[in-house]
Amino acid sequence: MRLKKNHIYVGIISIAVILGAVFYLLPIIKQAQIKEAQTAEKAPVKEEDKNPSQVDKNGYLSYPLDRGDVKFRREDYGADGDLTIHKIAYQSKYGNVYGLLVLPTTAPELLPGVVLLPGAGVSKESELGLARKIALLDAAVLVIDQRGVGETGGIVPSLDDDYSSFIAGREPLQHLMVYDALRAYDLMKNAPFTDSDRIMIAGESLGGRIAIIAAAIDRNIKGVLAISSAGFDFKGGPDEDKNRFLKSIDADNYIELITPRKIVMMHNSNDRNVPITSAVNTYSRAQEPKQFALVNDTSCNHGYCDSMYDALVESLDYIIDIKSKTLVSVPAR
Repeated sequence: MRLKKNHIYVGIISIAVILGAVFYLLPIIKQAQIKEAQTAEKAPVKEEDKNPSQVDKNGYLSYPLDRGDVKFRREDYGADGDLTIHKIAYQSKYGNVYGLLVLPTTAPELLPGVVLLPGAGVSKESELGLARKIALLDAAVLVIDQRGVGETGGIVPSLDDDYSSFIAGREPLQHLMVYDALRAYDLMKNAPFTDSDRIMIAGESLGGRIAIIAAAIDRNIKGVLAISSAGFDFKGGPDEDKNRFLKSIDADNYIELITPRKIVMMHNSNDRNVPITSAVNTYSRAQEPKQFALVNDTSCNHGYCDSMYDALVESLDYIIDIKSKTLVSVPAR
């Protein structure tokens, strides 16, 4: 059977159109594939699938001690005299946690490390002043945006909503913040510039409570500095599930587990957010070795006060042996 000439023309035109569409679409498809691959590289590992939290009948939260390598990105943020600052994004459950890593420009040996956890609603940038003070003592400091704050972002639920998540078998945000702190510790412990045996955790207010819980869970953490912080002094109630949940986020339930590592609590007697009586009550539950540093500063309310600086240096020396490596005694003539 013979094909009509106009049928041949139509076939040729159709093939040309198809080939033209293919050549036009190939670069677009390729770009889409590249973009998808780049997105996949940056996407957080689903650690929630392999590291479930558990709360026992006594309200103790636990996470696996072997949490695996931490995937992270690091970029220069700036220089500040004898310090360099780097922006860090590391992978945790359900997303990335953002932080600032502050390092002294020169150091004769491996540095002790400090994970610094800000209080509720306080950004890593706002906590940078304290991070600088610690780093100038020849320490590596990683300060983070906790969940619901800054670049880490997210929505902070009410305590009742967090409890609802707990009852439904989902990880409450309060637990996830503890896990974020543990992953920050993992990152610092494996950094090439830190002494893995001298990595401690510090925090202000909410950050201090999270620091105590994280250190109780992972006994490799060298010690804890809690500033303007306290537990709940929770007495318990008729609902056993709620009791377990509240105990799981209460520093009072964990602080005795810090021993034989060292803990220091620092407080201002004029703190109106966390009364001194609450801090003393939490401290009384801690076992030795421990120290309590108290200042009476009427110009400062909550959190770190400049009047705490000497106590800060002494505390870091007590926990990670930092003072002897940074302060020099001048012999009397």
